[in-house]
Amino acid sequence: MRPKIFYGWTVAAVVFCAFMISVGPRQSFSMFLLALLEEFGGSRSRIAGVFSVHIIFYGLSGWGLGVLVDRVGPRKVLIGSTMVWAATLLICSQVREFWQLYLVFGVVGGLADGGISYVPNNAVIARWFVRYRGLATGWVLAALPLGAALFAPVAQWGISRVGWRSTYALFGGLVITTSLPLLVGLLRNDPRELGLQPDGRPEGSAVSRKTATVDTARGFPTGYWRIFCANILRGMSMYALVVHVAPYLVDVGFSKMAAATAFSGTFLLATIGGLLAGALSDRIGRLPTYAGIAGLYVVGYCSLLATRPGHGWILGLCLVTAGLASGGAPPVFAALLTDRLQGPRLGHLLGLQNIGFSFGSMLGPFLAGLAFDWFGKYTLAFVCMAAAMVGSSVLASMTTQNRLSRA
Repeated sequence: MRPKIFYGWTVAAVVFCAFMISVGPRQSFSMFLLALLEEFGGSRSRIAGVFSVHIIFYGLSGWGLGVLVDRVGPRKVLIGSTMVWAATLLICSQVREFWQLYLVFGVVGGLADGGISYVPNNAVIARWFVRYRGLATGWVLAALPLGAALFAPVAQWGISRVGWRSTYALFGGLVITTSLPLLVGLLRNDPRELGLQPDGRPEGSAVSRKTATVDTARGFPTGYWRIFCANILRGMSMYALVVHVAPYLVDVGFSKMAAATAFSGTFLLATIGGLLAGALSDRIGRLPTYAGIAGLYVVGYCSLLATRPGHGWILGLCLVTAGLASGGAPPVFAALLTDRLQGPRLGHLLGLQNIGFSFGSMLGPFLAGLAFDWFGKYTLAFVCMAAAMVGSSVLASMTTQNRLSRA
């Protein structure tokens, strides 16, 4: 007798909880910035460079970890990376020299972060779900904004009460005692390990989603690099907004506290956006949903440029559209990829895509800052970043089922 509740939903819940707890300390790095500046001295850019190095190695690790996922399965990669990430947080509480922070949090932490994030999480969801892949992916990736929303205030409270070192130690202990046992005890690589089929389908039944898949046993599918470019543009648009929205709001007259509150609000809305967009994409398709998300980004950027103190409804429009879009884009794009890329090299191909997104995530904020330095305002930067998201949608739509075939 088949269980009433498909075990894949247990897997999705485990990955969600483990990811949220593990990624929360990373997303709260900005809360540690001033404390680290007081401890080690130097400039803010010097301290922020630790996080930049972390993101660089996070992106670069995707390809190698993707190959490892293909060889040993996502479960072992997630468990091993979680152990290294917990050790990273514990060691961070003991560093005495600034270069040690670059090495431990930047390099080692970045590599471990790659093993608890995009590639293994999407690989395991792709194995368990077909028909409900968008919803399951949205659920899992909602852990990222929710972790940021929950851990940022906890980090600030901990730093003010017991100091940044003890806060990092507490975060490391939390990962060991929660994320790690969940993964070890409940996560399974594949439904076949339990005698099940994806989505809980009866044995021998047909795949319920009509999207064509591509055997990735060798070579790169035609259109793969077009999607890679779309991923770069997605990263540019998403992270230019994340990095520069608070400074922009302060520039146009909002208080720092109001800007910080607005920033936190977008993370909560992003959690909702991920769930809604993932479920919607299961019903109407990935590409129409992604096109709608691009439209929300355009509205978000345009309303941000029009936002001024005293016009709260415009700011509200910006936060709602940008928040929902920033939460919806990752699961829909991930499901778009995993719908079409199946086979023994799925992790490898997802890892390369992660490098593209990480590159865009670094490039977008840099170009937006450069445009501000040149022109003294964000208008050109925000218009270009809105156009980048539209371009990402156009490139993705050009890669249809017929074109995404084995090279």
